[in-house]
Amino acid sequence: MSKTLLISGHPNLQASVANQAILALLADEPHIIVRKLDQLYPDYRIDIAAEQQALLAADTVIFQFPLYWSTYPAILKIWFDEVFTYNFAFGPAGDKLKNKKVILSITCGATAQSYHPGEFNFLPLSQYLQAAVHPIKAAQMTIVDEVITFEMNSTESEGGNADQVMQLVRTHTEQLLQAITKTNQ
Repeated sequence: MSKTLLISGHPNLQASVANQAILALLADEPHIIVRKLDQLYPDYRIDIAAEQQALLAADTVIFQFPLYWSTYPAILKIWFDEVFTYNFAFGPAGDKLKNKKVILSITCGATAQSYHPGEFNFLPLSQYLQAAVHPIKAAQMTIVDEVITFEMNSTESEGGNADQVMQLVRTHTEQLLQAITKTNQ
């Protein structure tokens, strides 16, 4: 079986319901190596060599993150800024990640409908994600699937529902496992 690397870009998994639960459901998957950026780098000081080695060892990379103001959290942005370096991820000799498969695994607190013109988020989600996926595309990696789940807000004071989120977590994780299986065939 091919090696799958999951980069968890949540800035504080202890405070998360959805992302923490997804990772818990994936914990028994022996072929998935999980790197929790918030635990590895609470000071946001990324070990570039370790992260690049983890990427090189993987066949498939999953980027797991909650959508924060229509992009990924700051810790994942810093990770991309520091790990996807010149002549590693791009540039004349920057083909080290070329043709690696990528699965985006995104949790969104808002509704899908809110990502339309005239709604709260104004634009389709795909437009917001263009900048987020730029480093992936610049590295010549191939996005083979996206697992995006909306209404992953469990905070009741913000209109969330914890029971609904846990149901969505199970569905999201099942879809993610199916995407991994399909990618590894």
